[in-house]
Amino acid sequence: MQKQEIVDLIIKTIAQELDSASKAALESAHEATDEESRPENKYDTRALETSYVASAQAGYAKDLKAALQAYRNLSLPKEPHSGPAAIGSLVTTLGNAGREQFFIGPARGGLEIATEAGSITVLTPKSPLGHQLIGKSLGGSAGDRRILRVE
Repeated sequence: MQKQEIVDLIIKTIAQELDSASKAALESAHEATDEESRPENKYDTRALETSYVASAQAGYAKDLKAALQAYRNLSLPKEPHSGPAAIGSLVTTLGNAGREQFFIGPARGGLEIATEAGSITVLTPKSPLGHQLIGKSLGGSAGDRRILRVE
C-alpha cells in the first residue's frame, strides 16, 4: 500500500470521528441548556455536569479538526524514501510482539488503520516509540524492536 493511500485512510477515519464528536458535543450542549435540565433544587447538578461533558466533547472535536488539517497539509516525498524515519515514514519493525507496521504522523497517535497487508498503527514523535523511531534507519533499534524497513 502506498503512503498516500495510508494518509487518505487516516484522513477519512479522522473525518468520521470529527463528525461523530461534533454531533455529540452539540447534543450535550443542547441537553445542558434544555428546559428539562433546569436544577430542581440547589443540589441538582445535572445541567452543570452536562455542560462539562459538552465542553470536553467540543475540545476533542477541536483536536480532531487540528489533526485533520495536519494530515491534509502533510506533504509526502514524491520519490521513495529509504533514509532515517521521519514524519511521513512507514516503518516496519520486528520485536517481541512480532512484525508491526507504524506510520509516523503529525497527529492522532494510537489510531489503527486496517489494510489488506495488515494493521498499521499511527505514531507521533511525541509518543515514546515514535520518539525512539525518529532518525533511525534500517537495522536500527527502538526499544525491543529492530527496524526492518523504512519507507
